[in-house]
Amino acid sequence: MQKAFDPESFESRLYGWWSERGCFRAEDESRKPSFSIAMPPPNITGALHNGHALFVTIEDVLTRWKRMSGFNTLWLPGTDHAGIATQMVVERELAKQGLKRQEMGRKAFLAKVWEWKEKHGNIIVDQMKRLGGSPDWSRLQFTMDPGLSKAVRHVFVTLFEQGLIYRGTRIINWCTRCQTALSDLEVTPTDRKGHFWHLKYVPTGGGEALVIATTRPETLLGDAAVAVHPEDDRYKKLIGKKVKLPLLGREIPVIADSYVDREFGSGALKVTPGHDFNDYDIGKRHNLEIISVFDKTGKVNEHGGVYQGLSIPEAREKILIDLEAQGLLVRTEDHAHSVGVCQRCERVAEPMVSDQWFMNVKPLAEKAIEAARKGEKLTLEEVDKRDDAIKFLPEGWVNTYYQWMENIRDWCVSRQLWWGHQIPAWYCHNGHITVSRDDATKCATCSSTKMRQDDDVLDTWFSSGLWPFTTLGWPEKTKAYERFYPTAVMETGFDILFFWVARMIMMGMHFNDGKVPFKRVYLHAMVRDEKGQKMSKTKGNVIDPLDIIKEYGADAFRFTLSIMAGQGRDVKLSLDRVEGYKAFCNKLWNASRYVLMRLGHVASELPGDPLPKADFQKITGGKPLAEWVSAGRAKFHPINRWILAELDRTIAAVESGLEEFRLNESSQALYDFVWGQYCDWYIEFSKELLQHSEFISETQGVMMHVLEQALKLSHPFIPFITEEIYQHLPERPGVEKGAALMLATFPKRNARTTPEAEQAIEMVAVWKASIEKLRAFRGENNISPKARPKITYEVSDRGKADAFIAGVPVIRALAQLESLEAETGYLRGNPTTGEVLSGTAKFFIPLKGLVDVDGELKRVEKEKQTTLADIEFTKSKLAKPTFIEKAPKELIDKEKDKLRALETRVADLDHALGRLRQLK
Repeated sequence: MQKAFDPESFESRLYGWWSERGCFRAEDESRKPSFSIAMPPPNITGALHNGHALFVTIEDVLTRWKRMSGFNTLWLPGTDHAGIATQMVVERELAKQGLKRQEMGRKAFLAKVWEWKEKHGNIIVDQMKRLGGSPDWSRLQFTMDPGLSKAVRHVFVTLFEQGLIYRGTRIINWCTRCQTALSDLEVTPTDRKGHFWHLKYVPTGGGEALVIATTRPETLLGDAAVAVHPEDDRYKKLIGKKVKLPLLGREIPVIADSYVDREFGSGALKVTPGHDFNDYDIGKRHNLEIISVFDKTGKVNEHGGVYQGLSIPEAREKILIDLEAQGLLVRTEDHAHSVGVCQRCERVAEPMVSDQWFMNVKPLAEKAIEAARKGEKLTLEEVDKRDDAIKFLPEGWVNTYYQWMENIRDWCVSRQLWWGHQIPAWYCHNGHITVSRDDATKCATCSSTKMRQDDDVLDTWFSSGLWPFTTLGWPEKTKAYERFYPTAVMETGFDILFFWVARMIMMGMHFNDGKVPFKRVYLHAMVRDEKGQKMSKTKGNVIDPLDIIKEYGADAFRFTLSIMAGQGRDVKLSLDRVEGYKAFCNKLWNASRYVLMRLGHVASELPGDPLPKADFQKITGGKPLAEWVSAGRAKFHPINRWILAELDRTIAAVESGLEEFRLNESSQALYDFVWGQYCDWYIEFSKELLQHSEFISETQGVMMHVLEQALKLSHPFIPFITEEIYQHLPERPGVEKGAALMLATFPKRNARTTPEAEQAIEMVAVWKASIEKLRAFRGENNISPKARPKITYEVSDRGKADAFIAGVPVIRALAQLESLEAETGYLRGNPTTGEVLSGTAKFFIPLKGLVDVDGELKRVEKEKQTTLADIEFTKSKLAKPTFIEKAPKELIDKEKDKLRALETRVADLDHALGRLRQLK
């Protein structure tokens, strides 16, 4: 085992070793219980970002834990064809070569996309491997693989046959840049500064003009009516009359509709059914003419009169000039409002009436809602035993899910792209539509053989919504499907709850006899920068995860993400934190080397004679270490009993956190145990125990057992370092030589805390408190680390006297004392004696010769003056009315706490000065 922790030297090697041994593979036929996760398929256009790193870490932790816990574990990987994103990337690449998609033709262009996919599509897969992800790569799926494409077509045709998919003319969102329809979810509401323009609509019979406010004056070209509230007395006499459309002069009716808000603006609303979703609904209710005035490129069409050919911004500018010239523009107001933009290119999405394919999802949503309602009433354990209920974690997300699902609208599933699943619908020359699972060669209506397939493709999320079951071979009832559906959990980002999770639930239940696609939904938060800001290239705060892995190692990065991934909390990623958890890995590495030295299996670099080489066959009598520990622990030395009890506590905490998806609690428990208990205390204690021949074998056995169990507990979180250390552990009964840690058995907690364990916990707590107090005293008084004072004690808590006295040799060794004996009255009360109270005992320390009195007087006096200055500054701050009135309460309380701490410190320093003066 090399001396220095160098993750680069073993991470790639170990990953290859795991792969070669088939460690990631799941079995379609197994007697083990099943656990499965369908990986959220990253886009083939993407490189690994921190959001990917978070989901890979979380899902890999869960997978490795379940695999080690005896489950037949399938983490099924895949990538998404990412329709619009991939098409745009390839178009940009071709543009560099002077090629245009339209000039190439569909077939040639798609050949180029497949070529690009084969070259770049698996880059992110290789990057996930660098992070240590352990899915069954032999089952890697792509959303446009032949089997999945066949399943997508089967689903579309089935839904069409059920009357749930239809072709119709409705208002949809349209991106004039991407040249495709967008679903509601692909439009991002964005706050923008704009204006309210107040326009005059003059009644045809004369009279006072109606003044109507709009944020989009260019849409007046398509106005079909003016709407007022039926109970608005101001306009009752105008209902049924007509007004002149500004600029165009076309007459349009005044209608009454309760949608109109009487309190907003003038209480009158221009109605443009062709370019506004709410206006479209009003138009349907009143049979208004639907006039589309913009074409698919975002220019005014033939219905726009003199404005034809202008882009939307140009038309707005010209219309406002003309309105003002004709006295029809009353006034302009600044107005901030929400504008829907294309999620992909951020251009304003245009509501347009278009002929598209739609899916009626309402019937599916009702069943999906019911599954979540059932899950709310059940515990996690109860949900895991059923296939008709889903539990959301964090639980608050279920309400957001209900809100969207209960107000769901028909889903526009067609996209005007070439890359994707082409819609399986064919048109004959007579205009009939044939929807078929196989390529149609003859019209189902008129038997015409002149057939043309629909040019459109399906929304990417349509195929993604089938992911948990089509990846298992559905619609065939494969062994994989029978074994692993429903999956155990869907772990993904909260931002695609509606895009993906809700649709998977609807589709999964509809096509699998009401069985949910997964039993738990865990929605993780976002990875942000250390200040909590969203990472973006424009802000310059993006941290590349591959750079992190190269600098700090995959384990340190994974542990950082795990320990910061509290439910519902964003991960505020900072390199300082990653560096801190690299130090944790380094601590584990060095502690493991120390243990191997103490076991005689690594050349010792420690002072003194090396210990005899540990023979675990002899130590345990041929029993596995865990069995040997379980049988003999009640008679072990208190220190060994204590560390075993702490191990039990940690196993329970780690398992509990993993069961409830509180990875932060599990990883924190590991950190506290490995660093705080095993490394900082047990290893130090063991140095004393190993001085005594009667404890050597026992301590070597316990030291080895606890290290092995700690490696197993930590492996799901930090797989590389734990496997590397594990492969250097000495031979021991019950462990096959060269066996992989990732396939070892996850630790099981001791059934109960025994009286012997409780006693050991209490005893060691007494010893630790004494050692900490004595170490603190040395530090406060600048006593040289080389000094070995002779000190005395008297027990102040008689109830713990036996516990304290039993630990005197350990306290003496770890507090670096020459002697520690009972006080006889010689030191007590002496002005040159320092006193330390630990809660159980009082210690008396002769200070003459230990302390540089003059130097300490100067140092303490200087610190006192600095502290007094801090007190005055804090007092003046708290005395300012502006601070008290304007500062948050938390900040004021913080300053008050700081003042109290400073005043306490001055008192301590005065006491120290008094004692030092007595030493002169």
